[in-house]
Amino acid sequence: MKIGLIGLGKMGKNHLRELERNLRVKEIYLYDPFNEEQFIHPVYKNFDEFLEQKLDGVVIATPTHTHLDIAIKVFSRVKNVLIEKPLALNLDEILILQQKAKEHKVKVGVGFCERFNPAVLTLKEKLLDDEIVSINIQRISPYPQRINDVGVLSDLSVHDIDLVRFLSQEQILKANIYKSLHHDKFENEAMISLKLENILVNIHDSWNGQYIIRKIILLGKKRTYELDLKNFELFINMQKIPNLYENSPLYAEHEAFFDLVLNGDGKNLASIEDALKVQEILEGVVK
Repeated sequence: MKIGLIGLGKMGKNHLRELERNLRVKEIYLYDPFNEEQFIHPVYKNFDEFLEQKLDGVVIATPTHTHLDIAIKVFSRVKNVLIEKPLALNLDEILILQQKAKEHKVKVGVGFCERFNPAVLTLKEKLLDDEIVSINIQRISPYPQRINDVGVLSDLSVHDIDLVRFLSQEQILKANIYKSLHHDKFENEAMISLKLENILVNIHDSWNGQYIIRKIILLGKKRTYELDLKNFELFINMQKIPNLYENSPLYAEHEAFFDLVLNGDGKNLASIEDALKVQEILEGVVK
């Protein structure tokens, strides 16, 4: 399989590392007009030349504000595209992406890689014989210097809102979002309360931490579940449970994307519609 990667920043290099160790990937082509580093793969600074390589799929891992323009250009040449989260800057841009993908008959996956966290996938299996009562999520870290075009809601909260939908398979009926600003431009602290059909949810996302915390406390009718997303650990009633899955989240996400490329079914891979539902929460469409 021939895969193109657009963007060689921190997230792009994370994708590259996982692509390099995937045996399904035979050739990797890179595009980043600002790159000055050396790689073992061809690096293009001319976008048209990059797209001429007859790629089976493309991964877009550039800053959020560039996703729309890049994706539209890619859609006309490549029919399978994985776009990092957040999918776009706002609801209007996501709707444009959705329409353009439909026009060009492009299969699009969205990089909500926490869906593929081994602890999350194991939890999803364990919940098959239980019923969720409530979910409490903490995603806290120092301010990420690499991000300058979105706030904590688009960087962190998108993951958590998507995880709530992914784990519960329920619709979000009501949402309250409280936030404080970062540098008078983007929010750096957010508290989110969600009401689903049968589940209550509280999410705390922050860039004000001194270290990284990635935790979920989920109360079921039968058991209590605690996840350490950073270390891929699941505890049920305080007992550590072996993961049923071993691959890193990005590697597993790539595997799902390749399945989408080959047979049109990327199990657990987020879609444009999933990103749309998350963005509707962030922009107050659901109140």
